Amino acid sequence: MHIPMGTFGICDYLDQKKIQVRLLNLALYDKTEIGKVLKRYMDVFRPTYVGLIFHWQDTAEGFLWAGEYIKSCDDKVKIISGGFTAGYFGETLLERCRFVDYVIKGDPEKPLELLISGAKPSEIPNLIYRSKGGIVSNEVSYCIDHKTISSISFCKLTFLYNHELYIKAVESKLGFPIFVGRGCAFNCHYCGGSSESFKLHSGRTRPVLRSIDSIINDLRRLKNFTRKIYICYENNRDYIKNLFKEMKKDKTLIKTFQLNYGAWQLLDREFLELYEDLFTSYGGEKPIIELSPEVFIDKYREKIKHHSVNFSIKDLKENLNLINAYMGERINVSIFFSRYHDTHRTYQDIKEEIIEIFRLKHELLCKKINNVKVCYDHLSTDVASFYWENYIKQPRVFNTLISAIKKIKALNFPVDNFFIYIPDTLSSEEILKCEMLIFILKTFEKYFHELFHIMFKCLRQLAIDLFEEIIVEMYINKTMNVFTKLDWCELLNFVKQKIKENESLFYKLPFIDDLINLCAKKALHLQNSESLADEPRRMEHPRLNYKFISINNHDYLDLQNFLERLEKESPSKLSIEKTVFIFLVDEILSMTYETFCATLKEFEKGISIDEYYELMKKRHIFNLSYHEALVKKLFKSGMLY
Repeated sequence: MHIPMGTFGICDYLDQKKIQVRLLNLALYDKTEIGKVLKRYMDVFRPTYVGLIFHWQDTAEGFLWAGEYIKSCDDKVKIISGGFTAGYFGETLLERCRFVDYVIKGDPEKPLELLISGAKPSEIPNLIYRSKGGIVSNEVSYCIDHKTISSISFCKLTFLYNHELYIKAVESKLGFPIFVGRGCAFNCHYCGGSSESFKLHSGRTRPVLRSIDSIINDLRRLKNFTRKIYICYENNRDYIKNLFKEMKKDKTLIKTFQLNYGAWQLLDREFLELYEDLFTSYGGEKPIIELSPEVFIDKYREKIKHHSVNFSIKDLKENLNLINAYMGERINVSIFFSRYHDTHRTYQDIKEEIIEIFRLKHELLCKKINNVKVCYDHLSTDVASFYWENYIKQPRVFNTLISAIKKIKALNFPVDNFFIYIPDTLSSEEILKCEMLIFILKTFEKYFHELFHIMFKCLRQLAIDLFEEIIVEMYINKTMNVFTKLDWCELLNFVKQKIKENESLFYKLPFIDDLINLCAKKALHLQNSESLADEPRRMEHPRLNYKFISINNHDYLDLQNFLERLEKESPSKLSIEKTVFIFLVDEILSMTYETFCATLKEFEKGISIDEYYELMKKRHIFNLSYHEALVKKLFKSGMLY
C-alpha cells in the first residue's frame, strides 16, 4: 500500500526537467479491478516508459503481474525497474523477467532523465540493460547530492492518480512518511536498509540528508492534504531536533501535525520537550513512538545491532518511564521484538526469549503502564541484509526470492512478515512448538488477559512451562491446524486440569476452577456474539438467560485490584468478593452479587419491564434512563429473552 518515499521526489525531479510523469498505486484499488484500472490509466496517459517500483521484497508477485500485464497491453512501452530489490538482483532480474527493459541500481533521478531524454544506454550511469552481447551493467557512479535532493519535493501528491485514496490509506496506518534522506550510517545485521546493504543494492557508501528548509517547505504543502505524518529516519538525532526547532519558528506548523515516530535510539529529554511543544493528536488518536530492541537478551542485541543504536532492556524500561513522565497517557509506545535471529540457535534460546518478552508485558501491566504495546513478530528477511547474504543459498539469484515466497505460503502456521531465515539448528518440530507457544500466549493475552496475567502473577515462568506441556501432549501431533481451529474451551479445560493435577501449582492458584469457569463463559460469548440478533423481540415479562451470566467468587475483571490483592494476601486465604459478570454484545458488565440480587435477579420472579423500572425507582438504584439503556442492551445481547 505504501509508496516508497523517494517516488514523489522522482516525479518532481522529472517534472522540473519538463518530463511528464504520473503515479499510479494499484494497491489502492480492489484486486478484482486492478487490471481495468491499469489499462484505463495507460490509455489516458499513454506512457512511452513505465517505471515499476520494486523496493521491498514482499511486492515481488505484484511486480511480476504488473510487468506482464503492461507488456500484454502495449509491447512497445519500455519498462524500467528500480528500488532496493530491483537494484540488488539487477542482472538476474533481467534474465528472469523478459518484460523488464532496464534496471536502475541506486539513485534513479539522473539516470531516468538521461534514459527518457534519449541518451545511449552505454552512457547512462547506474543502468543495467540488454545488448546484443548480453546483459550490461554500467558503473554505479551517480549518487544524488545534497543540493539536488534538497531542490525537489517529496510530497507533491497531485502526481498521484486519486491521491485522496492514498491519504485515506496512510492515515489508517502511521501517516504520510516524511522523506529525510537516503542511506544509513549504521550496520544492523537484520536490516535491508543498513550501511552495508546500501552498498549492495544502491552503490551508496554514505548517507545524504535533505536541507531542513526543504523538509519545512514540504510540510507546508502537506498540511493541505493531511495532518498525520511519520518519520523513521534517524542517522543523526541532532538533525531531527534541529528540524523540530525550525518548525517551531513557523506558527502554522505548531500543533498542526500528529507525528508518529520510529526511533532508532532511546529518546532524551530535549527531544521529548520539542515533541510535546510541536505536535498534537489527530482524529482522536494518540500519537505512536516506536522503539525496536528486536531481541530481549542484551548480549544478543550487541551482536545484531550497530553499537550506536544499541541499548539495554534496563535502559529501555527507564526510557519508558521518562516518556511517560513527559507525555503520560497522551501517547502510545510500541516496542518491537522479532524472531528468528541468528543469535538464537536452540529451542531453549527462543523459549527464554518468549518468557522474558511475556514477562515484560506482565510487568508493564502491574506497573500500570497501559500505553505501551509489546509486539513479537517474525523477522523480515530483508534482501541485501547480512542475514540474506550469509544464510540464504544463491542470494543474488532472483528465482531464490520467488521460491522463498512459495515456501512462506506453504508454512503450516500464520506468518506476519516476509521471513524465510530460521537458524538451521532448529528442527521442524521445535519451530512448530515455538509458534504454537507464542500463538497460544498471544491468544490468552488477547481474549483471556485476566487469566494470562493472574497465571503470570501466581506461577511466573511455570505458566510458560504449563502451556509448553499442553502443546507437547495435546497439540503438536494433531492433524488439525491448531492455528485456525483452536478450541478455546478445550484449551481452558486443559489448563485447569494441569493445574489441579499438580499440587504445587494448585496451591498457587486454588481458585482456578472459578477463574476458568469465567473464561469458559467468555469463550462461548466470543464464539456466539456474531450470531446475536440486531433487533431481538422484546418480551413484556422477560426471563434471565444464565448462559450469558457468570457468578464468581472474585472480581477478576478488576484485574489491577485483584493482582494487588494477590500481592498482599496469600492466594489460599483470599476473602470472597462474590461478583456477577453479564456478557453483553460489546462489553462485560460486572456488579456485586448483592447488586445483582437487588436488580436483575428480580426478573426471575416474572415481573414486567415496567414493574422492574418502578422497583428500581423505589430502591433508588440509579435512574430510569440508565435502566432503560441497560434493558435495551440486555435484550440485544440475549441476556433477557
